Amino acid sequence: MPIYKSTDYEQVLSGIKAKVKALDLQMGDVLSEEELIRFEKRHGVCLPQAYRMFLKEVGNGCAMIDGFQLHSLAAIDAKKLNEPFMLEDEWIWEDDDISQADLVKIIDAKLNGQLELIDVGDGMTYNLIVTGQCQGEVWNFTDVGVQPCCERQDFLGWFELWLDMQDDVDYFKDYAYE
Repeated sequence: MPIYKSTDYEQVLSGIKAKVKALDLQMGDVLSEEELIRFEKRHGVCLPQAYRMFLKEVGNGCAMIDGFQLHSLAAIDAKKLNEPFMLEDEWIWEDDDISQADLVKIIDAKLNGQLELIDVGDGMTYNLIVTGQCQGEVWNFTDVGVQPCCERQDFLGWFELWLDMQDDVDYFKDYAYE
């Protein structure tokens, strides 16, 4: 599932709603445009259009079938949300020869402008990039590095793939390791 074009959002959302209903997922209440505008003003950011539409039309978070929680907007730590996300490609820092103190400074400078969607445990999360060149993409964050899903996914593609595959989802099936 690719990064969708904005002209496809309505059709994709319609399909997602049907899948949510078929799976009997308990979604959080949808958000109003006013609630989204308040969040964006408070944090000085514009949420990606696909994610905004999801929040307005499908729901604000949910308990996922495999026991994980898709965070509601209110539960998201939005610190430094309006600062730029500085990466365009993966960064696996465990192989870098950098002191821990310097690594923390670099991470703090480069990995802003994103919000955690889901924590899958063992130091792994999926985060939506809201600023920078990769705005709208979902990336995998771990304790050793970060990388986009492969193929690159926007929020709708990422969520739809999970709906289709659930516990068997593989967001990295096409990743070519060097």
